[in-house]
Amino acid sequence: MNHVNHILNQGPVRWTLAIGWTLLLTLFLLQPEADPLIDLGLPRGESTLPRELFFSALHLLAFALTCFIWFWALRRIFNPQLRLLAAALTAIGLGIITETLQTLTLDRHASVIDLIANIGGALIAARLIWQRNL
Repeated sequence: MNHVNHILNQGPVRWTLAIGWTLLLTLFLLQPEADPLIDLGLPRGESTLPRELFFSALHLLAFALTCFIWFWALRRIFNPQLRLLAAALTAIGLGIITETLQTLTLDRHASVIDLIANIGGALIAARLIWQRNL
């Protein structure tokens, strides 16, 4: 276990995981729904309240995770407060950019609910980090 912790605490590993996650999340959010590059097996169908709540929860979790990962990745770069600000702004910025770019895809569209979930997930993670680490 110490060997794994040692590897995960290396700067290049943290940066690779943070950038990799960010690129993967961007791909998931911008790929076509009808013919995805990576099929996640998510249910397709008409927009119902349970379906929208399910997808909003996924957005919330994904952007909370993004904030946590970037806070971890920036560990040796900034002091904790600046690191938290950078991580939260990275997650929020990614949420805004990906939601806006969905308007350019063939079968996706921007959603205010998804945007709120993206920003909310980043802010919830930032609040949890703030309470625990700062």
